[in-house]
Amino acid sequence: MGTECHYFVCDVGNREEVYQQAKAVREKVGDITILVNNAAVVHGKSLMDSDDDALLKSQHINTLGQFWTTKAFLPRMLELQNGHIVCLNSVLALSAIPGAIDYCTSKASSFAFMESLTLGLLDCPGVNATTVLPFHTSTEMFQGMRIRFPKLFPPLKPETVARRTVEAVQMNQALLLLPWTMNILVILKSILPQSALEEIHKFSGSYTCMNTFKGRT
Repeated sequence: MGTECHYFVCDVGNREEVYQQAKAVREKVGDITILVNNAAVVHGKSLMDSDDDALLKSQHINTLGQFWTTKAFLPRMLELQNGHIVCLNSVLALSAIPGAIDYCTSKASSFAFMESLTLGLLDCPGVNATTVLPFHTSTEMFQGMRIRFPKLFPPLKPETVARRTVEAVQMNQALLLLPWTMNILVILKSILPQSALEEIHKFSGSYTCMNTFKGRT
């Protein structure tokens, strides 16, 4: 598209590597004013079937990685009074499912991190945050998932999620749920007892994640 681009390989779960690469980015590219935290892994197993190291890995990458990347780039954004922190999260942060306990836990933690960060930035002019909570997105990461009623709840296209994310950033929108029907789930969860929520899950989708996939930034 006629734009110069650079890439740097980094394990976001390793804080020292994040800080080193952040320094390299600043030296080669300059100040970063938009940070998109998108890296994630999912193992798709129950707690008792999960390897301890795999459980730790998902928490280090999906949750703690955001601590390190944000600490690496946010201070300069605050100095410039120009910046935006973006988190590609998941609707599973608000409504967990069985069979992906590490992923749901990490996404819930990530959501709390972003919620606290967003509130903390209210008094910081020029610096904003956006959290995106998409439904099942059609990528390799979740190719083992099965939806009970795919015609009622079709997987999101990555291009759609990307476009809507850009639009949310442009409008300084703090929270974006995709599709809009996920807002109904949030409302129902806040007013209905657990038994009713179980029925909603049975209707909306049944997931079976067969493999482990790694997301990429």
